Amino acid sequence: MKKVFFIGLIAGAVSWAVVGIVSDMYEPFDSEIGFYLGQFILSVVAFYVGCKKRFRELVIYIIGIYLGMNFYSYILGGSEQRAWVLLGLLSTIILIVYPLFFGIVGYVCSFIKKRIVKARSS
Repeated sequence: MKKVFFIGLIAGAVSWAVVGIVSDMYEPFDSEIGFYLGQFILSVVAFYVGCKKRFRELVIYIIGIYLGMNFYSYILGGSEQRAWVLLGLLSTIILIVYPLFFGIVGYVCSFIKKRIVKARSS
């Protein structure tokens, strides 16, 4: 579980770092391509965690990405990001919606696959 949390921390920070790489903006909300690329990264990992791990680990991953995004923003951001830290804590909740959705989809796919395999083997 610690590994999944650590992966979430890294993925959350990367989802913010990628914005500066693909655009001249800092926040995902300011760059359309940065926003979608960050969400894609988070969602792919969430889908994998949902498929291969338990639901509890998916929740731990989501908490990790939330903290990773906010740590990155606060530690590496400028004075503006530190001044608006409470707004950032609330607005980044929006950024976990897609990964949570795709993680749940992955979990449901895994559940259905296990049921089909179990039904075929009996």
